[in-house]
Amino acid sequence: MKREMIPTFDELERHKKMVPEINPAAVLAMLSIKNASEKIQQSILDILQREYHLSEGKFCTLLVIHQHGKQGIAPSELASKVGVTRATISNMLQRMERDGLVNIRPAAQDGRAKVVHLTKSGGDFMEEILPPHYLRVSRLMEKLTEEEQKELILLLEKLSA
Repeated sequence: MKREMIPTFDELERHKKMVPEINPAAVLAMLSIKNASEKIQQSILDILQREYHLSEGKFCTLLVIHQHGKQGIAPSELASKVGVTRATISNMLQRMERDGLVNIRPAAQDGRAKVVHLTKSGGDFMEEILPPHYLRVSRLMEKLTEEEQKELILLLEKLSA
C-alpha cells in the first residue's frame, strides 16, 4: 500500500507563517527518509515472506541469534535487541524451537537462566538465506556510489545520535 503523505514545500511554507520555527527542508528531508526506508524495507520483507516464509520479527530474531554464534544469547537480551517484549520473544522462540531452528538451554554459569542457540538446521538456514539477502540489499544501494553510501551512513548516524 502506497501512502502519499509528503506535503509540498509551499504547504509547509504556509504552516511556517503560523509557526516560524518550522523548517520546510527539514520536514521534507525527514519524510523522504521515512518514505524511502518504508519502500526499501517492504521490498526486502516481501521477498523474505514469499521465498522463506519469514516475518520481519522472525528474521530479526534469527539474525541476532546467528550473530551471537556458539555463545548464544539470553532471551531477555534477545528481546531487547529485536525490540520486542519478553513475552513476544518467548512465544517466537517456542515456535522456532518446535520448528527445529533454535535450542533453548540452561546457561552454563546459572542453571536458572536460559541461552538460545541456532540448531544445525537453523544455522544452515541462515547461511542459505543471508548471502542472497545481503546481495539484494547491496543491489538496492547501487543507486549510490560507495562514497555516497559512506556519507549517507555518517548522516544517518548523526541523525540517530
